[in-house]
Amino acid sequence: MKASPFKISQVDIKLITALLLGMLVCAPAAKAQTKPVSEDLLALDHRSCMAGCVPGFGEQTCKALCDCTASEFRKELTFESHLDLRAKLSRNELTPALRGFLDKVANYCTAELDRQGIQVGQGTSTKDAGKPDVP
Repeated sequence: MKASPFKISQVDIKLITALLLGMLVCAPAAKAQTKPVSEDLLALDHRSCMAGCVPGFGEQTCKALCDCTASEFRKELTFESHLDLRAKLSRNELTPALRGFLDKVANYCTAELDRQGIQVGQGTSTKDAGKPDVP
């Protein structure tokens, strides 16, 4: 296995986890039901993620990160558990289980960025390294 040209630090993981927390706290809650998380709610999460992420990490990094996060929420959460997660975060009830889930998503998604060659914090792909920026 070829070594990655860059490493995703624990600081990056913590920053990404903080973005996930902000993404969930900022989006409004809906009436709970036992069903999959709605695409509208996931789209709202994605927009919140992008708004909090782009200033610090760049468009390309954040799009990949927010796409991955929304995908993981779609796979891992029901509509009801997603709303429960939001409610706990809005009350600042960051339980060990909740922190573990968010860390798991952050670790998975940052590994996906690494696999895709996207450098966290720079908004560029290693595949595009050395190419001049086009205005």
